[in-house]
Amino acid sequence: MSQSALPQIPRREIFGVPVAILSKSEALDIIVDGLRNSRPINVAFANANLLLKARRDPLLRRQLDGMLVLNDGIGVDIALRVLYGERFPENLNGTDLTPELLKRLPNRTPVFLYGSRPAVVSRAAEILRQKYQSEICGVCDGYCDNPDVAVDAIKRAHAKVVLVALGNPKQEHWMSEKVSACGVLALGVGGYLDVETGRVNRPPRWLQKAKCEWLFRITQEPSRLWRRYTIEVLYFLAAVAFDRVKISSPWGSLRREL
Repeated sequence: MSQSALPQIPRREIFGVPVAILSKSEALDIIVDGLRNSRPINVAFANANLLLKARRDPLLRRQLDGMLVLNDGIGVDIALRVLYGERFPENLNGTDLTPELLKRLPNRTPVFLYGSRPAVVSRAAEILRQKYQSEICGVCDGYCDNPDVAVDAIKRAHAKVVLVALGNPKQEHWMSEKVSACGVLALGVGGYLDVETGRVNRPPRWLQKAKCEWLFRITQEPSRLWRRYTIEVLYFLAAVAFDRVKISSPWGSLRREL
């Protein structure tokens, strides 16, 4: 789906990626309306890690350009403030937004789970069947080498919504390349299934509100996340500062006017 097919909503480019400026309620309205009107939308959650990868990868930037990209994390909020002097209304990470979406879906909407480990995705299906009115119509783990296997399974299940938990940017690549063949609403939910099954714990609510969930996560998975939340954060902030200098230069101002 191209940007022209998306609703006219405020966006700001960060590293060439148009990130929506929306509240949780506004984002949910757009997603649910798209589903009801047979205009399903791919939804990506842009954290600092994904934006850094997009900065280096023109293909990923083009793919994200056709999605509804929502802000995830304090790093993206800092980038918006530095580059534009604005703030996001709310933090819209997939772990918090996905349960709210499942509550708002029409009764018995068929939902497919794709990604994570075999035991995790199977357990997540059991939990979600008990918690929500949506119908969990099928699952496919993220360890299959052939991505078309998931496409075939989604079609056979007659799914309307797919929660894609492959991690970024793999899930964004898959959504961009494969979802049009399925005709579904897809969300790149990252570690949401791990949280639902208790494999990964959420931090206390006060830490979430302070947008410092990363501090908790790095203590949970230090070997996997230490680089993302140390070296890559510094690189991200340096890249934001560099782009701010470009915007402030006379040449940057001329480019914005053109």
